[in-house]
Amino acid sequence: MTLIKWSEENGQVRLGLPGDLDLPMAQPLADSLRAAAAAAPCVLVQADAVERVSTACVQALVVAARDLAEHGGIFAVLSPSEALTEACEDLGLASWLKQWSQA
Repeated sequence: MTLIKWSEENGQVRLGLPGDLDLPMAQPLADSLRAAAAAAPCVLVQADAVERVSTACVQALVVAARDLAEHGGIFAVLSPSEALTEACEDLGLASWLKQWSQA
């Protein structure tokens, strides 16, 4: 069972991220992002609940954004939390998050 919430509507998949995106969540997150991209051309990631995030989970988000963009899809991080924002800044990915985020 995964803690990632999934909803699909009007050609969009919305993934609601849990508060803890630690290392064991990296594979379920990557799998969910891959499945979402296969199901719809628009993937929206609700990230306001994220309180902890591992580098591997940030990497999964970056890969999903890149892959969707390469295939003409849409990827967005909705309301990134302070923890996710800080993790991206620490990893030198602040501009990536800014490019893909929506308040």
